[in-house]
Order: sequence, then structure tokens, then C-alpha cells
Amino acid sequence: MRTRKAWTTVVAVVALMLAAQATGARPAATTHVVGSLTVPGVSTGLVLQDGQQVTVTATGAMCPWGTAYCVGPEGNASWDTTDSWYGGYLLPGAPAWGLVGRVGNGPWVHVGSGPTTLSGTGEVVFAANDDLFPDNTSNFVVSYECRPGWGHGDANHAHCGPPRAEKKDPPRR
Repeated sequence: MRTRKAWTTVVAVVALMLAAQATGARPAATTHVVGSLTVPGVSTGLVLQDGQQVTVTATGAMCPWGTAYCVGPEGNASWDTTDSWYGGYLLPGAPAWGLVGRVGNGPWVHVGSGPTTLSGTGEVVFAANDDLFPDNTSNFVVSYECRPGWGHGDANHAHCGPPRAEKKDPPRR
């Protein structure tokens, strides 16, 4: 009976250790709300360094004329975005009112629902592909996962953000 209790305890301790490691190794999920009036886009604070990439997904809806008509992150491909009375779409030729993104000063790209991988150098920004923003309602929710830090000391994982605050040793007396 003692052997069974000992083995049960060992298995439980190992399972807890593995669960703690798995939890610590998971990347943090980050979400941003891309609202209808965010022009020229939502700044995420996520800055990609040369060679880094991030994969994003999106949900939600954009309603370009209030609440009468709404589209998801994929937008409406049947609407002509190459011509506009209001100054032009962010990404002419891409689906109207769909989710678009860019990295740094790079070009806007259609993101849609994803998963879509973005790469480049600079801050990641998201917006709705529209030419007149004030009449929009609702929003998209964009999500991505990354590990904090720029990848220093850990080449086995994708890192895409500023490092977490380091714990400092207490002052010595």
C-alpha cells in the first residue's frame, strides 16, 4: 500500500511540474480592437525586427453604413475599391471594409479572418479597408500570439515584443 501511495505522489508531482512548464512556455495571446473610427489604423505597440513575423487572426464585423449592413474581416470582394468619392481606400483592389494591416512603412495587406502572417520591420498596425470612416459602426478583434522579448538567448521560439519586466534582486544591506 505504501508503494502505491509513493508512486501516486511521484506521478502527481511530475504531472504538476510538467503542467507548470507547459504553462510557462505558452506564448501570450494579445488582442486589439480595430474600431470603425481608427484612422489610419490601430497601433498595436508590437514592433517587428528584421526577419521577425507574426501570425494574426480576426473576428467581428464592420458596419460601413451604421447597422444596416455589416461584413466580417474578409470584407466584401464584390464592392469596387479602386474608385472612390471620398479619397480612396487604404488598399485599392482588396475587399471593401475588410481587415487590412501593415508593418512599419510597408504596404497595406489584406488580413481578413486569417490566419495571416505579417513580416517586415516596424510597428504592426491594423485598419478597416474603407474610404469613409465616420459612418462606420462595430469593430474587428485582432489576435496574435507571441513570446515576450526580442529573442535574445532563446533561438527556439518566436519572440515578437518587448521583454517582460525583469525581477531585480533586493538591495543588499
